[in-house]
Amino acid sequence: MRTLQQSSKLRAAFQEKITAKKSAVHQEIHQALGDNTLGGLASFMYEFKQAKNQLKGSMGEWGVSAIFQCFSDTWVMFNNALIPTNNSGGLTEIDHLIIGTKGIFLLEIKTWKGSFTAYNDKWKRREGNNWVAITNSPTSQSAYHQQMFAQWIVSVVPALPNSCVYAPVVFPIAKWLGVNNCSVQVFQGVPALLQAMTSCPECLTEQQIQVIASAVANYQIPENTTPTPKPIPKPKLVKRQNSSN
Repeated sequence: MRTLQQSSKLRAAFQEKITAKKSAVHQEIHQALGDNTLGGLASFMYEFKQAKNQLKGSMGEWGVSAIFQCFSDTWVMFNNALIPTNNSGGLTEIDHLIIGTKGIFLLEIKTWKGSFTAYNDKWKRREGNNWVAITNSPTSQSAYHQQMFAQWIVSVVPALPNSCVYAPVVFPIAKWLGVNNCSVQVFQGVPALLQAMTSCPECLTEQQIQVIASAVANYQIPENTTPTPKPIPKPKLVKRQNSSN
């Protein structure tokens, strides 16, 4: 499997958006707690948690990435791929984007330890004897990635077969998973994922793989993008006063 990269310009644009988002969070923290020791400590803990999660996720993604080298050179992989979410310059990040004869796979890697359950994309984790709700649903996130990528890729690469885009969520080190009726497939461990990928029917030619890979590698944020206009609010009804004769 060949590993390709996107442009540094696209990565810089995405990082700029991440930095702006972090700045907004820090501003909210200081507005709530003040520009004092407490506010500074809360900001530090936020940055520490972000860095810890990023390091943990990167290590897990690297381990998964190495396993996919068993595929032939006709297959292509992008690590931390950026794909558009709309026509206004929005981007979202995919842990691993893999393109091969079996289809297009948008992998979401969750290096979560412990036990987890999910039903209808609502997730919980086990803490002692209790099940605690998880705010960010990994299957909902992956289904969103699938929808956004499918909409974009068919607009730039026509005549692709239906249902060639998969968006599985993989838990490489989870102790136990109980998943039912979720939007995308969930796998406990990479071997189960590999088996499912190889079981998919052949749907893409080598030429289509190259065209799709080129579209991903060369993607740039459209210039002169304008934000999606907000809906115009309905006018408020004004009660007429009866005029006196």
